[in-house]
Amino acid sequence: ATGKVVVRVNPKFYRPAEVDLLIGNPQKAADILNWRPSCNLEELCNMMVQADLTRNT
Repeated sequence: ATGKVVVRVNPKFYRPAEVDLLIGNPQKAADILNWRPSCNLEELCNMMVQADLTRNT
């Protein structure tokens, strides 16, 4: 570890009440709406990172 800051978070993106842990359960949507995710967590993370990289270049 170099101690070098490589990522900074702009305070304008903070949540009003920052929490340490957010947990969701899609089961209710699956049961009531017959909803199923179209991608898994890894695919979603990749899409989000690619969108950020594309938008910021």
